[in-house]
Amino acid sequence: MNEGKDGTTSSGDEQEDQISEDARKPLSVSDTVLTSVEETSKSPSEEARNAGKDGSHPPQVEVVNSSILEEPNQEEGDVNKNCSSPVEDEMELQTEALMEVSEPSEPLLVPNTNVMNIDTLNEDESSIGDDEDMNEDIDDALDEGYMGIECTLERGFSLNESGIAQNLRHEKYLDIHHDYEPGSPASRYYAALRHLIPVRKKMKDRDQMPVDGTGLYSFASFSWMTRLMWKAYKKGLNEEDIPLCSKHDMADYNSQRLEHLWQNEIKTYGKNGASLQRAVWNFIKTRVILALFFFMWTLAMGFLGPTVFMRYLIAWISTDDPLSLGVCWTLGLIFGELCRIIFFGLVWSLNYRTGVRLRAACMGIIYKKLMRMSGVGDRSIGELINLFANDGQRIYDFAVLGPLIIGGPVVALGGVFYILFLLGPWALFGMLTFLLFYPFQFGISRLTGYFRRRTVTVTDERVRMMNELLFSVKLIKMYAWEKSFAKKISEIRERERVLLEKSAYVQSISLAMAPTVPVIAAIVTFLAHIGAGYNLTPAKAFCLVMLFTSTFRYAMSQVVYSVHTIVEGITAIDRYQRILLMDELTPYVKTTNDKHTAIIIKDATLAWNAFGQQELKKDLKNKRSDPPVDQLLLPKENEGKLNEVLFNLNLAVKKGELIGVCGSVGAGKSSLVSALLGQMQLQSGEVALNGSCAYVRQQAWILNTTLRENILLGENFDARRYYKVIYACSLTQDIEMLPGGDLTEIGERGINLSGGQKQRVSLARALYSNKDVYFLDDPLSAVDAHVGSHIFQWVIQGALRSKTTIFITHQLQYLPHCDRIIYLCDGHIAEVGTHLKLMKEDNGYAGLYKAHMETVHNQEKSKSISQSLPLGLSCSRPTTFRNRVEKQVTADSVASFLTRLKKSGQLNKNSVTAEIKKGQLMTEEKLEKGNIPMSVYKSYIHAAGGYIIASLVILTFAANVGSTTFSSWWLSYWLSAGGGNTTIIVGNETVTSDNIADNPDRHFYQLVYGLTIVVILATSLLRGFTFMKTTLKASSSMHDKVFVRVFQSPMSFFDTTPSGRIINIFSRDMDEVDVRVPFTMETFLQNIWLIVSSLLFVCLVFPYFLFVLVFLTVLFMFIRTIFRVGIRDFKRMENISRSPLYSHVNTTVNGLATIHAYGKQEMFTRKFMTLFDENSCSFYLFNCAMRWLAIRLDLLALSVTATTALMILILRGSVEASFAGLALAYAAQLSGIFQFTVRLSTETEARFTSVQRINNYIKGLLSEAPSILESHRPEVSWPKRGRISFQNVYLRYRPDTPIVLKGVNIDIDAEEKIGVVGRTGSGKSSLGMALFRMVELTEGKICIDNVDISSIGLEDLRSKLSIIPQDPVLFIGTVRYNLDPFEKHSDEEVWDALEQTYMRGKISALDLKLLAPVVENGENFSVGERQLLCMARALLRRSKILFLDEATAAIDTETDALIQNTLKNAFINCTMITIAHRLNTVMSCTRIMVMDDGKVVEFDSPDKLLANPTSVFSKMLTAAESSFMR
Repeated sequence: MNEGKDGTTSSGDEQEDQISEDARKPLSVSDTVLTSVEETSKSPSEEARNAGKDGSHPPQVEVVNSSILEEPNQEEGDVNKNCSSPVEDEMELQTEALMEVSEPSEPLLVPNTNVMNIDTLNEDESSIGDDEDMNEDIDDALDEGYMGIECTLERGFSLNESGIAQNLRHEKYLDIHHDYEPGSPASRYYAALRHLIPVRKKMKDRDQMPVDGTGLYSFASFSWMTRLMWKAYKKGLNEEDIPLCSKHDMADYNSQRLEHLWQNEIKTYGKNGASLQRAVWNFIKTRVILALFFFMWTLAMGFLGPTVFMRYLIAWISTDDPLSLGVCWTLGLIFGELCRIIFFGLVWSLNYRTGVRLRAACMGIIYKKLMRMSGVGDRSIGELINLFANDGQRIYDFAVLGPLIIGGPVVALGGVFYILFLLGPWALFGMLTFLLFYPFQFGISRLTGYFRRRTVTVTDERVRMMNELLFSVKLIKMYAWEKSFAKKISEIRERERVLLEKSAYVQSISLAMAPTVPVIAAIVTFLAHIGAGYNLTPAKAFCLVMLFTSTFRYAMSQVVYSVHTIVEGITAIDRYQRILLMDELTPYVKTTNDKHTAIIIKDATLAWNAFGQQELKKDLKNKRSDPPVDQLLLPKENEGKLNEVLFNLNLAVKKGELIGVCGSVGAGKSSLVSALLGQMQLQSGEVALNGSCAYVRQQAWILNTTLRENILLGENFDARRYYKVIYACSLTQDIEMLPGGDLTEIGERGINLSGGQKQRVSLARALYSNKDVYFLDDPLSAVDAHVGSHIFQWVIQGALRSKTTIFITHQLQYLPHCDRIIYLCDGHIAEVGTHLKLMKEDNGYAGLYKAHMETVHNQEKSKSISQSLPLGLSCSRPTTFRNRVEKQVTADSVASFLTRLKKSGQLNKNSVTAEIKKGQLMTEEKLEKGNIPMSVYKSYIHAAGGYIIASLVILTFAANVGSTTFSSWWLSYWLSAGGGNTTIIVGNETVTSDNIADNPDRHFYQLVYGLTIVVILATSLLRGFTFMKTTLKASSSMHDKVFVRVFQSPMSFFDTTPSGRIINIFSRDMDEVDVRVPFTMETFLQNIWLIVSSLLFVCLVFPYFLFVLVFLTVLFMFIRTIFRVGIRDFKRMENISRSPLYSHVNTTVNGLATIHAYGKQEMFTRKFMTLFDENSCSFYLFNCAMRWLAIRLDLLALSVTATTALMILILRGSVEASFAGLALAYAAQLSGIFQFTVRLSTETEARFTSVQRINNYIKGLLSEAPSILESHRPEVSWPKRGRISFQNVYLRYRPDTPIVLKGVNIDIDAEEKIGVVGRTGSGKSSLGMALFRMVELTEGKICIDNVDISSIGLEDLRSKLSIIPQDPVLFIGTVRYNLDPFEKHSDEEVWDALEQTYMRGKISALDLKLLAPVVENGENFSVGERQLLCMARALLRRSKILFLDEATAAIDTETDALIQNTLKNAFINCTMITIAHRLNTVMSCTRIMVMDDGKVVEFDSPDKLLANPTSVFSKMLTAAESSFMR
């Protein structure tokens, strides 16, 4: 029996009841504890609470007020006053609960000193004063300091100047944004119809896209681009010079429209019958039909010129008709060509906007779909990046070029009728050749589509692998796996290269045949016509030559481009459709009817989607150990199958209740949270939730932004609440250490934060959000004991005291403080109840808790402490921050932090900016200026094989074009020979025949003319083969080089470079180099030779044209030189704007669960839409800039035709009609081909920006030390002993960062077991970074077995060490692949490793056992299971030195104890360094190293450190023990 302070007595059980209540006493509202569904009696905690109100005082407990916005209630009654009857108290509690439900308050994180227990006050009278001082300091700091810049901070973005400008620009999109509303065509087409007004006033707002205010003239001629093009030439373009994306082209608006059409499609045809292709056609059909209308006029004008005006002009030369008639034909030719240029400008202007809108719609709808999914399932992040990177371009090309395929059939049909009219039926043999090209092209397109689909899957696999390598680069480097993974990437790249090569050959044949088929058709036409005995005049011949070589050739080329884009576009649309048809989150979480109940789960069975079974079964047949990722895009037999993990759950939780959840690894704890968040598939039963949610993941999700923005997550900045949250989450000292304070930029995945810091930032985010229900998934696993105690006290018991909290933990010492505890086992709720109740039942929970406490007791036995803590104190809420050592740390850190806040109020703009830059982590991507350097072209030529190879390839183009031009010259020569002076009898007269069919050498002329077909075909195939072989060699060489350079870079490169930027290099830029650079360059080189041959003919016929040619050449080059600057700048900005887009997609996929939990879908969607609109704007302007240049060059090229026609008029009679026709035909051909070639040269240069970016990485990246130094290779058996010596070691991560290790001098003996402890950020993990040479030392050296590790190669060093990281890393593949990626061990050895890490049972239960699939990031295993698999991987490695970085943080205590035993036995002959926050895990170590601020403050055996009560380690252990509940 124990006597209370009021004289009453209570049994041991009653006292334990009271302890259970007092552990939760800070809960002032909703204190009525909800028992399980079956329980109806009052819980022990409630009894204890009522007992306390009757006068029996609770143990010494500090109470933390729960309002985050309200000030402490200074008028709250004294804690010692007697309360009225229990019934009245209960009514009062219910009233308070109802008041809180209607007016929820936010947690205040400062202790309410007026309600502190008197005994606590007596224990440390200074504590109250410290708290009051802290409150005053915070208020003073807010008033004097940050309030001055709070107005800026409330906007929610960083203070660096570029960041402000960018965010202000992004905010403008909100002003012009508008939603799609299905309505009448009149309202929908109003803006587009206004373009038909001939001339409109210029828009005053220069931020708006100028095209929205253009009239017909400006719209068709792209003259609205002139201002931007001129500015680019004069000053160059920056981001602020680019107008905002048009509201009609914005991604959100267009995705809403496509979404509407897609939903109509599903309603009409059902999910299985729905076709995204139909929806896309409905999206673009109006604009496409209008564009085709103008395209028909373009073709008509192009057809009219050679068939009418040119024919009669050439015929006029041989007649005596008046000059005025020749002038009329000349003017008609010029006018027809002018109309063609204008109509064609309208076609492109319409199609460009159609393409931009369709691209935006598809990207937007896919991202929105992503937001409605719980995960990406079997789809990898690499595939998704590919969808946004490469498939977006193909969708655009599909809309722009695809519709122009109609030009080929129309021209062919018109040509048939015209040739039939002009030459008769025999000439149709030539048209037959022309028409046979279509089935040939159809077969080519089928082959292209087949190879394209296969290539895309391999490209996805490569990009996915790259993304995975970037995510795991630290582990890969530490394990010295670079070469092995490089080999794997090379194998994938080789498969991709083979498919690219096959696709390129097929495509090259098509591309080579397109310009030669019209020439061959012309040859066959003339041979058939002449062979039938008919005459051929120059007027007829060269009218057809121009028709074939100009109009028909363009139509054929357009068919090639259109077929290519349609095939790739349809492939992309099908890939989009597969994503759209994936299962979404089915809302199953209902709202509870009882306003006092927060959570209800009734008979619920829940499941996750199954992964990869079908692929792996196929894979077993192929005897591959890793899953064929290229199969991931194909239909799966198991798609839709589910893997049930939670069974028949029943639970009810009242508002304000704290529920502890525990269980062994893989029991379903995290799945329980996911089930309550609606992230799983509900098979049966019901799940209900009342209120908004906050979620702290087991592995913290950190954004690449400032620490402050990570905490705010889009919420408005409230300075007072913000700093109280920071204090509650114990971030004050961490922020003080960051170079830019809380404005320090945090790298992707929190790369520059420790595991504990990331977890506390995630916790601060949840706390700041002020939600109703909190899901905390093991938030204390990554923090040390005293920080964990602080967080539990100030956050879970303090700030969240009035909130419903589901608290998953392996730190079982905190569970007695919970209102109730859930014990999970194999997906079932095995036990639920209060701590006391479950301990009485003595089942699974009791066993787990006892095992945990046994570990604690074993730890205590090794410690010599003269006096024990009183029972009341040991059972009270943790008082970590009331003991003297903690108070000293906290007081110092808070004082320092607040001093910095006060000083910040005096900062001027420059000093603030300087501090922001100081905290900036990510390097900004450099926007290149000026011309593409010649060194870039040289590097590409060297990669292709050198100058000799490049010269030979160019000569194949000359041979191919020369054979086609020779055929035209031979025809002209044949026509000039006429009848060969053959005489014929006409009537009664003998006359000289001018019919070439009568020429005695006709057969010779026909033979030579016919053989040119063979030569043309042979040179075309030779050209295509050599060019594609050479360019693919170049792209493959550059890929291999940039891959090696990137992964030889030090970790500082990956820390400061967003992954999206690197992925951009290996996805979009490599796609440009693989496909688009060769495609553009091949056409460009071909056209260059065509221009040379055309000008050569004109100059040979009209030598005086040389003077005009010089003038026109200067004019052409002037225009190109001036305005290619703008085109190049647009392309560069488009390249740069892609990187943030890909990073955002990557971040979104990794944080889907958190985004859904906080309800931030709209925020992330809005950011995506803004980033995409920025990219879309630069992308659209780049294409418009090229068309702007093309139209002006077309108009100048028209002057070549006009000049040639004028010379024909002037030199009539002095030039034969056949040669005049040849010159005019090729001059007219120049009108289209010249501008196209100049535009191609600019486009080729623009596309070479991708080559430049890759080349910059190849030449500009710094490399780590060599992997192997042949002259300093250690012995094969090194290290034999494993002795480690740190000698005056100083370390900083980058030159501009502070030193993190400061004069470390330690010697670790062979096979010694070292435990490393210390506060988060004290430098523990930096020891591993130094040991593995992830960062080179600033000063000092490290020796292993007397070998200076800086003197040997990195591979020789790292391959001899092993690490089990804090964040477990698993790769996509199989279980076996993850344990033994390079198959160095037998299955027996692998199973033995799994046995030792207690994972054999789990893996054996899987269908495919060792070949069971592992999805991206290992999401189909719990975090604890992932850590155990990583440990099994280390066991297989069998290194002499093992480094464990908090490797058992996510493992329950019981398994942890078993694992520690395994480590002790398996690594008995190894040197082991263990970083741990669970102090009991290092108690068996030989020596303990205590670190603080980068220094070793203590380093001795545990016994000696514990024998000294003043030692830091002893105080840490005391602080940890104060949180244990006996």
